[in-house]
Amino acid sequence: MSKNMRNFKITFEYDGAGFCGWQTQAQGERTVQGELEEVLSKIFKKPIKVIASGRTDSGVHAQGQVISFKADTRMTALEIQRAMNSRLPADIAVHEAKEVKGDFHAQYSVKNKTYRYTVLNRKYRSVFLRDRVYFYPYPLNILNMRKAAKYLVGRHDFKSFQAHDPLRAERQTVRTIKKITIKKEGDLIHIDITADGFLYKMVRNIVGTLLVMGAGQLPAGDMSKILKAKNRKAARETAPAEGLCLMSVKY
Repeated sequence: MSKNMRNFKITFEYDGAGFCGWQTQAQGERTVQGELEEVLSKIFKKPIKVIASGRTDSGVHAQGQVISFKADTRMTALEIQRAMNSRLPADIAVHEAKEVKGDFHAQYSVKNKTYRYTVLNRKYRSVFLRDRVYFYPYPLNILNMRKAAKYLVGRHDFKSFQAHDPLRAERQTVRTIKKITIKKEGDLIHIDITADGFLYKMVRNIVGTLLVMGAGQLPAGDMSKILKAKNRKAARETAPAEGLCLMSVKY
């Protein structure tokens, strides 16, 4: 390995509306990973593969996604950041580039992540927020949603909130939710969930269930029964992708 081979950590944001998710697709659809690797390969004039903290689905946004990659270069981290931002499309922007130790891994070094799900709760939809929020026009009881959310905090088997995907069949479905906050700001409801890891569509399945409870269709105490069932059929519908955003990743 070259003595100039160095490990870099990139923190960045993207608008997920224009992407078919994070992961490069065999069919050639536009993905976040594909855009980043194309730009980095041009900067370093050789193929670059990136590792992400985790994958996001089509339509999901990120405010603080993280990747790592190794490159044989003399460029400074700031020069890499500037080079990336000058070449990346308008819906991806790099916040920070840092050189890190060789054993840093964007996925395996994660301690916790925070996702935010945003609901627009009023009678009429928003033209300007249409790709950023889930428009939900029915009354919601925030106190009931908070009561239900308390059952989820801690270390539990979250199998009831895992969507099926044969490509992501996690055998181990126990995770630790460290914190859930539900805040109302005007017509917006922000549901923030911090955990040591997330199962496939876990946040969107939790939100879909919280909304049913907030609407009074299920008592908040049923969240405990849903959790103990360890069966996806026990939980409610998956909330749409556009309301979800990866806010931050901690290492």
